[in-house]
Amino acid sequence: MTRVTVDQVYGAAIKQLQVIKSESLKSEDPGRSTLRPSDLSTVLDGVTVFLDRDGTLNYDPGYLRVAAELKLLAGVGPSLARLKRAGARLVVVTNQSGVGRGIITLKDLEAIHARLQGLLEQEDAALDAIYFCPHHPDNGCRCRKPNVGMVERAVSELQLDLRRSYLIGDHARDIQLAKRVGAKAILLTASLVDTEVLERLKVEHAMPDAMAKSMTEAVDWILADAAKSAKTLHR
Repeated sequence: MTRVTVDQVYGAAIKQLQVIKSESLKSEDPGRSTLRPSDLSTVLDGVTVFLDRDGTLNYDPGYLRVAAELKLLAGVGPSLARLKRAGARLVVVTNQSGVGRGIITLKDLEAIHARLQGLLEQEDAALDAIYFCPHHPDNGCRCRKPNVGMVERAVSELQLDLRRSYLIGDHARDIQLAKRVGAKAILLTASLVDTEVLERLKVEHAMPDAMAKSMTEAVDWILADAAKSAKTLHR
């Protein structure tokens, strides 16, 4: 597999983009982690930011097994706090096949999500909801990204307007999901990016609306894009 640096990918992308509760594991429904009512807030402006979890909010060790091992990526807390202050709802949508594979239990997963929420609360960046797909990839469920089950449940339960939504993630499946539901997509890049991923997205006409090297850059782009859209609406 060919790998190139982020800066090289940026050059190519700029040209291409012109800037550029789970009741049962047998169920095909996505799960939702339970957050305390006091953690939930009513957002006035109606913008929702969907977030991938591993590699986007926290370091990705492969399969996160213990809550104590969860560590936020640099800048994630302050960046999400900026979105909250601006009025955005923050909703996590994450594939967690470790449950379906028998690597972790639902109880383990809930503990991990409780720690994630706790760390973000300390940064004034509490999540509005966490949806997860616990199924094995071979399950054929509708919730495993890039399928739309988790987003559909979020829309139904939280009364979200997908016309005013964004999705931040670090995998092709995140971008594909965003395109399927009509959200603007921001691809987070690590130090290395698979050119094959970008080529596949290009062929599928599912290129991200923006690329960012960090959550800070992703939030900068969202705030600028939202401000531009608001200015256009009020002309």
